[in-house]
Amino acid sequence: MTSDLKVPIHDLIGAPGKQRPFAGRQAVHLRLGESVIDGPMTVEGVVTGLIDAVQAHFAVSGLAHLSCTRCLAGWDETITAHGEQVYRRVADEDGYGIVDGEVDVSGPAQDELALSLPIVPLCKPECKGLCPTCGTDLNTEPCDGHGEDPDSPFAVLRDLFDS
Repeated sequence: MTSDLKVPIHDLIGAPGKQRPFAGRQAVHLRLGESVIDGPMTVEGVVTGLIDAVQAHFAVSGLAHLSCTRCLAGWDETITAHGEQVYRRVADEDGYGIVDGEVDVSGPAQDELALSLPIVPLCKPECKGLCPTCGTDLNTEPCDGHGEDPDSPFAVLRDLFDS
């Protein structure tokens, strides 16, 4: 996959404070449980020169499709994250470094976007979820309850709590 998030930095190393703004888009596919970003991520930021490295500060956003973990309702929401990355001539433990006089901001931006996906998305904090017996969405209609199931393997346990 090609990236338009490669920033030339050959004149920034050794020039502390000198800056170069950048912006770009790249297609990504991220999934965390039922949270999915499958489309472009947009990144804007600035690369600043340091004595022997450069530092990128950026904002990244992408449209995520989320599914409520309680009621299974789906919706789309823009996820936004902010990040920074220091690039040196020798790559760090994540493999990010200066290559051929440029830095590629797409990797750190994708990492920050993935970390911003909700682990347990909720359509609203007070979501009531689904009835575990009949599956009725308790946010939209009430469930009148269900009679006892005498064939349930757990029916014997009910007697323990009645005494």
